[in-house]
Amino acid sequence: MEVPLLMKTVKGKSKGNFTVTNKSKDIDPPSGFHWMEEGGRYYLMEGSYKPHPGAVAKAKFKLANHKKS
Repeated sequence: MEVPLLMKTVKGKSKGNFTVTNKSKDIDPPSGFHWMEEGGRYYLMEGSYKPHPGAVAKAKFKLANHKKS
């Protein structure tokens, strides 16, 4: 299946005021919440993590850099 060009992410690509790197960081949810993943996006849901469709233990975010002023 071909992904539309606007949906593809190019690592190291400048996005306005910042540049997306090839590094990522796993983030734990706040206490009393868990992460849900849908369509490549993460959402917070109330309640402790229990395996169910869409639930993930940690959210994985891409890191970005910006020019220092």
